[in-house]
Amino acid sequence: MGTTPFQKPNPAFAPKDKYAETEKPQTTFSKPSQPAGSEPSSFASKQPTAQKPSPFAAQKPSPFAQAQQKPSPFAQTQPKPSPFAQAQPKPSPFAAQKPSPFAQAQPKPSPFTQAQQKPSPFAQQPGATLNPKAPGQQSAFAQKPAQSPLQPKTLTPPTSRPPLRTPQPASQQKPLTSPRPFFHNTPPSGQVKSPFRGQSSFGVNSAFAPTKDVSVTNEEFILLRDFIYKKCGIFIAEARKYLIENRLSSRLKALNLKNYTEYYKYLKFDDNKESELNELYVLMTTNETSFFRNPPQLKVFQDIVLTKLVNAIKKTGQRRLRIWSAGCSTGEEPYTLAIIVAEVLKGDLASWDVKITANDLSTQVLAAARQGIYSEYALRTTPKDLIPKYFTKDGQVYKINTDMKRLISFGQINLNEREQLRKVESSHIVFCRNVIIYFDDDMKRRVINAFYDNLLPGGALLIGHSETLHNITRSFDLEHYTGTIVYRKRS
Repeated sequence: MGTTPFQKPNPAFAPKDKYAETEKPQTTFSKPSQPAGSEPSSFASKQPTAQKPSPFAAQKPSPFAQAQQKPSPFAQTQPKPSPFAQAQPKPSPFAAQKPSPFAQAQPKPSPFTQAQQKPSPFAQQPGATLNPKAPGQQSAFAQKPAQSPLQPKTLTPPTSRPPLRTPQPASQQKPLTSPRPFFHNTPPSGQVKSPFRGQSSFGVNSAFAPTKDVSVTNEEFILLRDFIYKKCGIFIAEARKYLIENRLSSRLKALNLKNYTEYYKYLKFDDNKESELNELYVLMTTNETSFFRNPPQLKVFQDIVLTKLVNAIKKTGQRRLRIWSAGCSTGEEPYTLAIIVAEVLKGDLASWDVKITANDLSTQVLAAARQGIYSEYALRTTPKDLIPKYFTKDGQVYKINTDMKRLISFGQINLNEREQLRKVESSHIVFCRNVIIYFDDDMKRRVINAFYDNLLPGGALLIGHSETLHNITRSFDLEHYTGTIVYRKRS
């Protein structure tokens, strides 16, 4: 069947191979605009050869499809481990191949340890001597093969004592001990003299005496305070607790006692308690005094009190004078009163019956007072013209004249003992200076009442310039003078 000139051939009915050879691919529709796996283009669905892919699509894939098949360079790096992750499982080149130089130093022994194992070069020569002239002498280094290389290698003659720093094996080393004082060594037999002065009557070896002051506890302070107050009336307030330690610590050392409780028991029960009480009285009182102490008061005594009294006694026709020095200490006060009496009576002293009673709590100070020997310091406040008149200088000391000693009667007395106070002869004048400062108000009242009873009518009481009877008694009439107060007993 033929074709008419007006009829165009239908390309749809053309042979497929011819159409495939002549027809050029249209890039507009052959290249998909979407990635692989997406829906095909509308143009591709209209092609009759849908079952047979285009040679361009079969032979040459789209660059976009190829890009999808090739993994992303970033995706390729994901399975590869990080260089840091690789570094972790790999050991350090220093740890794997070569150990640390410090680790090598540990297993190796110290050069000092090696030096101890290796004998000294001097030890290899057993026949060597330190002194060529002494062939029989063996080297000191041969006896010590473990000598430290730190020791100076100097050839010194051997001595009986090894070098102080010679190293020894640990098994032979002895613990260091401090040298013991000589007084800590126990004597072979008997007892040794205490290095602290004195020895305990308990028989305790003086080598174990305390070497430092011991603190007093509150309980010990109360025991000693009450004991001292009961014995002599001296009251120690709690604010003056330090006096116990300052003044009695020497007694603990002298008696080799450990604490103040033992000292308290010693004062109560020991066979030598009376002697120790005298030591206690001396330490607990102040014995600092001098001749003509407190001159303003003594001037009032000489010019007014004593002169009026002597004139009054002369009028009665009696020449009898009694003075009491309570708390006389080492004798400076009664001897001063004796000198003043001699100055007032002048040449009539021999015709007068003068007696000065001097008492103190301590027998030790009374023994010194009876001797009447004093240093120049004790006479520092004495008028210069009276020293050669009533003292005799003997080298560096001064002795009171015998005629002054005759006027004084010394004796031990306890102002806390009422019966002892009653034995004192009645007096015209009572001196009690710097004594009642140690007493509490109750003890002061008892002592002042005893003085009042001892005084003759019209008698005078003189106390220390820092002391007062305010709130203690109103039995006396007060006479005020420059520098002192005279307490007069009513007639």
